[in-house]
Amino acid sequence: MPIEEQKIPKNPVPGRRALGLLLSQLGTHAALSFGRKIAGFGISPPHFGILRWIHANEGKNQRELSSHLGVVPSRLVVLLDELETKGLVARERSAQDRRSQQLQLTPKGSRLLEKVERIATAHDAELGSSLTAPERETLIELCAKLAAHRGLIPHGHPGYGKRFNASRSNRKLSNQSSPE
Repeated sequence: MPIEEQKIPKNPVPGRRALGLLLSQLGTHAALSFGRKIAGFGISPPHFGILRWIHANEGKNQRELSSHLGVVPSRLVVLLDELETKGLVARERSAQDRRSQQLQLTPKGSRLLEKVERIATAHDAELGSSLTAPERETLIELCAKLAAHRGLIPHGHPGYGKRFNASRSNRKLSNQSSPE
């Protein structure tokens, strides 16, 4: 039934568990927590996703990465510039197409990715620690089904669309909830 046809209660029931709210709370918690865990490495979760993709797709170009992550090319250029400045990523002109920039991790980038992958694995284990192994697998399958139904790409993330900055998000939330 379309949303506009659904009967919306005038006085929502306190304590009613709303899927959207729970997913939003968990997603925000997971993203901010992971961001804090890797902040000491000088990268953000979107940087980490880019490093992972480049590792798995060595030599592919910026256009392919942009398309895969669902990020506008101009935003990707900023993120890649940051990674290149840190010595984590190298861009080289393609021998086949001089207009194309092929991406690869530097040795420093590979070492950093290895360290952050260990943190990500521990982070995932911590997030799912209150679930049994079968419950965790079921949750992953159900979330993947919800994401696929909405056309969300498997490795895309809203964080690619804008700068991942927890303090700015917190300020925005504080300003929205403060009485005027």
